[in-house]
Amino acid sequence: MTYFAVSARADAVDPLVQQRADFKLAWAAASSGDMVKLAPYLDTLKGYPLYPYLRYAYLDATLDREPDELVEQFLTENETLPVDDTLRRDWVVALAKRQEWDKVLAYYRDEQTGALRCAAVSAHMMKAGQPDKDKWIPTAQRLWLTAGLPQEVCQPLFDYLDSRGLITMDMRRSRIQNAFANRDFVTAAALAPTLPVVDRAWAQQWVAMAADPVHVLDGILVPTEPRYLEMLQSGVRLVAKTAPDKARHLWADLNKHYHFSHDDDRDMRTLLAMQDAWHLTPDARAELKSVHDAVDPDVPEWRTRFALRAGDWREALQDIDGLRDRRDPTWRYWRARCLEQLGRKSEARTIYRELAKSLDYYGMLAADRLDLDYRIVQQVSRPSSEVISQLALRPALVRARELVYAGLYPLADAEWASGTRNLSTPGRCQAALLAERWGWHARVIPTLAGGGCWQDLSLIYPIAFEPTLVPQAARLDLDLSWIYGLIRQESVFRPNAVSHVGAMGLMQLMPATAKKYSAGIGLTLDDPSDLLDPKTNLKVGSAYLGTLLQHFDGSQAMATAAYNAGENRVDTWRPDSGTLPADVWIDTIPFSETRNYVRKVMAQTVMFDWRLNGKPRRLSDRLGLIIADAPAAAVAAVPAPVATVKNERP
Repeated sequence: MTYFAVSARADAVDPLVQQRADFKLAWAAASSGDMVKLAPYLDTLKGYPLYPYLRYAYLDATLDREPDELVEQFLTENETLPVDDTLRRDWVVALAKRQEWDKVLAYYRDEQTGALRCAAVSAHMMKAGQPDKDKWIPTAQRLWLTAGLPQEVCQPLFDYLDSRGLITMDMRRSRIQNAFANRDFVTAAALAPTLPVVDRAWAQQWVAMAADPVHVLDGILVPTEPRYLEMLQSGVRLVAKTAPDKARHLWADLNKHYHFSHDDDRDMRTLLAMQDAWHLTPDARAELKSVHDAVDPDVPEWRTRFALRAGDWREALQDIDGLRDRRDPTWRYWRARCLEQLGRKSEARTIYRELAKSLDYYGMLAADRLDLDYRIVQQVSRPSSEVISQLALRPALVRARELVYAGLYPLADAEWASGTRNLSTPGRCQAALLAERWGWHARVIPTLAGGGCWQDLSLIYPIAFEPTLVPQAARLDLDLSWIYGLIRQESVFRPNAVSHVGAMGLMQLMPATAKKYSAGIGLTLDDPSDLLDPKTNLKVGSAYLGTLLQHFDGSQAMATAAYNAGENRVDTWRPDSGTLPADVWIDTIPFSETRNYVRKVMAQTVMFDWRLNGKPRRLSDRLGLIIADAPAAAVAAVPAPVATVKNERP
């Protein structure tokens, strides 16, 4: 049933407000292909800027049953809409599934995504009477060798190749080797029976080894062929991910019975040393020192980190001076810290002064070492009412605005890109101010922070959602600026943000985590989509953050790391005994993502503290000390002793 003209409904007092509310309901119906639920809204929304989006959503959901003419009509009439191209690509895939090869070739635009490439190559090879199909055989074979392609689109092409003997044994061997290299053991297990007997035994043994590497590798006897040696190395690498010490023993035993090349042995010793480092094992520092011939640049950096963690400032300085990236702010800061600790304070001050010119994590820490104020410079934005009014009338930006109100941020991003394309830098800055009026912080922040505009810190660090966050922070006795710093890093204030792993909303909560902590504050989450509601998300997220802060005895640094990496993992990163300066602890976090995350959240916390309170608390004071296994005493009560070098003589 297809129609976009239905009986009228009574106009609301404010048509735009009513249309926005109606659009959300209509979008849900259109996205599920439900014309019965969609139909009542179509008349009142016909003049609404996002009306074409309803047509797009409905057609995209019903490509398998709607007449091709409707899709073709939409594509012709809406060439300027970003979703026009999305619908076309989805339609090409649908046409390929129906084997309508002429239309596939007519609407394909030389895209390189796997599904579309399969669709186009299938059309060239499987269309009856196609004169050039033979020249497409190598392309089709390369697709067969490519991992991760969608089977529902590509499998008919692969079956076509197989039925004509165009998948050779060499191709099968290559594909299964690639599967093993990528640890795609499901694909490898499926391909193993298609190999000749002599190859099948090798493949099946590798699959068995992947399922239980410790058991299979213990005392294993295999031919000394390169592919078997590669299998043994793969098994040791699998074990090393969770048990580096066991992997080292297995590797030593295998070296007694098999001859590995110098490069293979070096790379394995490097991997094992790095796994020790990432697990913060007691032997990690010694193992890293023992890998003299490592070519991995991470090895010397981790040698430096362990020297810092051990408080061996002299060795850390020597290591830093040998680093490839020693001019990076990270290592410049640590070079200054080493120089300061070794009594070379004049040299340290010189580096600190340069770093303190930047308003970032290391700039703040450097300013703390010199007892300098942070270089916070507020530039008030200068809106041009005339320019903003003109921008607001651009059709693409009108649609972007309405998509923001609908919470459809990826679609809004596409319209924004279309509407601001070719704007001058001043025009782009004014467009950011337009987005700020819509509360679209995710578009304002990167535009103003990206250079060329005013550094209006009130917009770059927005105080948003106050009615929910202020009482919630007070109730939980949480630092409001810290919550803001975390939200900015997690979602850039996008209420409908959903990550690739399923984290949702402003504070990017995983549904299972949210369900666990919502019960403790008297909330019931009936559906994961509840987390897209700002009030719900902020209440649950701040409660979770408060629990982490309590678990880590008041350490914002550790709680922040746990918010990103999990509290159990962060527990294993505590120092073995005593205390550790938090700047050292943060830069020896095993996960680079978590290291960067903590730095950014804590620096942003300082900026929000400035927004809320005028003069911010020093970053070093916030970080404090990391205690091995703190009892009930809070780390906040044990501030790190920041010895300044402001007035010291060289």
